[in-house]
Amino acid sequence: MTRDPLAPFDDSVLTAVARDHGVTVGALRGLVRRHQELVRRLPGVDDVVYEWRRGFPNDPVVERRPDAYFLSVADTVWPEYVSALSLDEREAAALRAVHRRQLETSVGDRPTGDRGAMVLARE
Repeated sequence: MTRDPLAPFDDSVLTAVARDHGVTVGALRGLVRRHQELVRRLPGVDDVVYEWRRGFPNDPVVERRPDAYFLSVADTVWPEYVSALSLDEREAAALRAVHRRQLETSVGDRPTGDRGAMVLARE
């Protein structure tokens, strides 16, 4: 059975980010779901994390759990997904913010610095 792509995202985080970015919680859930499904299709969650670990100078894995990866990804990663999902600036900002806030909520105050936070539900 495939894990729900929204499983690692807390309702309180989704609600707060939606409010802060002027989008509905339903719209934000949809953005998160679309992003998670895109990663699952191309090339798959474990495969993309493996490639990032090999291809980037810094290991992006902040924490790995049985149900999710919490990542600090290179700045070049997010624009690719924003483009593939055809997001406008507000949607992109909300999607990135929910990933950052969820990472910080889930693993504590581990900084991601200038890098982008990304939370990926494991399949």
